[in-house]
Formats: sequence, C-alpha cells, structure tokens
Amino acid sequence: MLKFSGSVIWRLGTRATLRQYSSAGATVVKTDKLDVDGSLSNKNAQSADHDKDTKSGLVAAAFATLNTPETDEPKRPSPKSVKQSRTQQMDIQIVKATDINGLLAVAEHPVVSRRHALKMVSILSDWSSSNKVKITDFEKDPRFLKLCRILARTSTTQAMSSLTMAEDLSTVLGITGDDEAARLISNLTLPQMVKVMRALHQKGRRSTPLLRALSYNITRQADTIDLKKSADLLYSMATLNFPDPLLMDRICKDVIECLPSNKDKPAVVNSIIVSLGLLKYRHEPALTAITDWIQTHMQGCRAGDIASAVITLATVDFTPPNSEKLFKAAQSLKEEEMAKSSAWLDLVFALLTLDKAQPHQLLSTIQPEFIDKLLSLGEILIPSRRKLMAIDAYLHLTAPSSPRLPSDISVGVPLVYTKEKTLYVHCIMDTFRASCPRTHAEFAIDSKCHPVPLEKAANDKSVFRIAVLGLDYHDLTRKTAVPLGVYQLYTRMLQLKGFKVLQIPYTEFNPRDKLVTRVQYIEKRLKEIISDKSAA
Repeated sequence: MLKFSGSVIWRLGTRATLRQYSSAGATVVKTDKLDVDGSLSNKNAQSADHDKDTKSGLVAAAFATLNTPETDEPKRPSPKSVKQSRTQQMDIQIVKATDINGLLAVAEHPVVSRRHALKMVSILSDWSSSNKVKITDFEKDPRFLKLCRILARTSTTQAMSSLTMAEDLSTVLGITGDDEAARLISNLTLPQMVKVMRALHQKGRRSTPLLRALSYNITRQADTIDLKKSADLLYSMATLNFPDPLLMDRICKDVIECLPSNKDKPAVVNSIIVSLGLLKYRHEPALTAITDWIQTHMQGCRAGDIASAVITLATVDFTPPNSEKLFKAAQSLKEEEMAKSSAWLDLVFALLTLDKAQPHQLLSTIQPEFIDKLLSLGEILIPSRRKLMAIDAYLHLTAPSSPRLPSDISVGVPLVYTKEKTLYVHCIMDTFRASCPRTHAEFAIDSKCHPVPLEKAANDKSVFRIAVLGLDYHDLTRKTAVPLGVYQLYTRMLQLKGFKVLQIPYTEFNPRDKLVTRVQYIEKRLKEIISDKSAA
C-alpha cells in the first residue's frame, strides 16, 4: 500500500483545488485567480472550509487507485480477426463435407474467396472422376454456378443468362493456371479442351501444369480430332511454345485421316502446315499428305497457300515424294501475287534452301527496287537481312558477275548465340584443340587427319579444308532430329567454297563426356568426311 504524506501549501493570493482526471492516480492543481483587491471571491470564500475538510479525503482516494487493478473492459474483435475466423470455419466446413449439399453449403456464405471456390470445384471434380457423384447432380445448382462466376470473374447476369456449366468450366480453366485447375481437365469434352487451349493462347498465358493436363487428356481422347480443332491446337501450341511430342503426333495422325474428306477448305490446311513449320515438326507422313492434298486441290488454293507449304518444307528440310507439281507452282509465282514484299523474300529463300530457286527469283530480291519496297514497310528486320545476305552470297558463289546486295544491308547484323549454344561451340573447339592445337572453326588436315596450315591448303589437293558446324537442340527439327533447312543451305554454300563440312549435332556429341571420348568422336567423324566423296 502506497503511503502519501505531505501538506497542502498555501501561497499568497492562491488556493489549490485538487481534481482527479481519468488516468489512475493523476492529480493536477488548478489555480483560481484573485480579485483585484487581493481578497478571495465570495464563491471561493464560501467553499474554502468545505475544501479544507475534504482535501485530505480526495488526495487519499486519488492515490488509493494506484493499488486498485484495472478492470478489463470487453474489446470488440478486429475486422482482420473476424475474417480469419470466418476463413478457418469455411476451410473446416469444406474439409468435413461428405456430399454435394454439404460442400455447396459453403457457397451460401455472403463472401466466398477465389481460393475457396477453386477448392470446392476441385473437390467436385475429384468426386465425379471417382464416380462418387455425377456432373448432372450439380451442374445446374445455383451455388455451383456462383463458384464458377467467382472464378471466371463475370457478372451475375451474364453468367446466369449465357454460360452453361461446361462454358463456365472452360472459362475458369482459361483464366486460372493452378495445379488444382489442371485437375478439372479430365471432366471436359474434346471441344471444351480445345476451347481452353485456344483461350490460353489468346491470353498469352503459358500455364505449364494446365497445358500438360490438356495434352495428356486430348491425346487419350477416342474421338478423331477434326481439321479445325487440329489447326487451333497446333497454332496455340506454336504461339505458347509448348511442342508436346505426343499431342503433335496424335494431331498429325488425325490430320492424315481427315484430309480426304476436306474438299474445299484450303485455309484450315494452310493453318496446319504453317503451324508445323513454326513448331519445326518434321512429321513426314503428315507433310506428304498435306502436299498431296494441295496438289490435288491446286485450283482452289491461293498463292499464299502454296508459298506457306514450301516455306514449311524448307524449314524442316523435307521434300515429299511426287511433289514436283507443288514446286513448279511455287516457281511460277510472281512477286505481285504475294501479300507483301517480305512474303516474296520468304518464298524465294525457302526455294533456295530446298535448292529449287530460279535465278531470276534470286536476282529479284537483291535489286534496289525490291530493297526500297522492303524499306517502305519500315526497318528491315534482322531475319530478313540474313536471308538477303545468304541469297547474295549464294549468287556470288554461283554467278560471280551478278549484281551485289547494297553493303548497308549487312550493317548491324550480329552473329549472336544463345548461352547454351556458346558453351556447346566452345566445348567442340576445346576438343579440337586438345588434339590439334591452334584449331579454329576453319582448319585444314591431310589424308591422315594431321593438321596443316590453311595457307598451304589453297592449291594442294591432298589437303582438306574443314569447316565445323555445331548444332544444338534449336538447330534440329523435332520428331526426326535432322538439321534445319537453313543449316543445310549453309553447308552447301561452304561446300561451294571448297570446304568439307563437319556437322556436329548435340545428339552425337555430349560436352559432359570425358575428353578422350570426345576426341575419339571427332577423329572418327573427320575420317568419315575425308573418305566421303559426296561431301566434296
């Protein structure tokens, strides 16, 4: 017990009045002013005796509160704690639900989060997959449609008036990219899965779990994938850079099956072959079937359809059997038949890649008038500049007297490798230097594979000039791993310059192998190209 001792000090002209404030034990002094004559006011005079009597009681009461414990007043819960409690209750209710009504009862809460909605839809998917419930048991339930609207972020009116259960699911899957959303794919039909793939492409959303689930389930479908769906799937895969080999193989097989029934729709065939080129997918039976279809329906095909087929075949370096009609049609095309000048350049370069370009076609692309047409569309992109430079170099090798490309076209066209390609090339050159010091991308060897200075190889037919091309994953086609058409063109041009070309694909040369293994591989390949007369 705190004790208080002391006295009240009176000063001339003042009296002290003690007041107790809200804080426990807080005592302050208020000073009342005196009248001008120095005497107390009548009011203060009358209360002086009373104050004197109660003064000590007030002080004692004030300090007595120091020993009195504060009473805990009930506090209102914070909004954050209320929200957490509600969330926990909903989580528990979802986990304990054993039937549709028990689960969808959670959707009757005024506020349902996207996480809870996705969790409930995912559980319904699991139940339907295990035949515990049927989709028809809940597909029209307003509580389920509410969950779909939450995930799809659409208005209530729009969702209720225009969205069915299946459309809600496809919209949900097109927006979400979570693992739980991917689990819903198995409940969709083939058209719905194609719609989801197209939605991902349109939104530019590359959700790997969702794409894998789509590929797996589409591949397992018993229904044939028609040409329109095949075109949509292939183009979506190309734009999303998701070249799933199993799905592409399945699509190509269905394309072969569906082509004969297509009589007058070249646009969908054109879309398919363009996407195969973008994917660098060398499915030879499908490419052959498409080529045959174009040749059969040549009258209904546009110039762009013919050009697209040739460009894809050049990309994957494949010439289908009995395809002379297609290439003759391509060789007879004129620049004015193309949609724009860059399309003409792409066609001519593709014909050159396949070694089927006409001299007048090549010459047309390096004329100043054609360069001006390209410039009228804006800055000439680096890929187009590389094509022009390759055409110019080829003409210089085969027709030295032909006009040359303006020198400013090659300005600002760097030779850029990816990090992986750079490491791969460095490993190849390090392997060469281990057995042949001072070896570069170009070097010379004799018939026994001994290194010879390049200057001595100029006029000596017993010496072989070697050029090395390192080919990593991005330099080969898919399905059938062969060099892309552009690298076959570079190989031909190097051979025209007198080199024997050593192509080293990543499928045969592993940088992680021991140095001895890599050196043995190089020596074996060098002996092969020296003895191969066709490589001269």
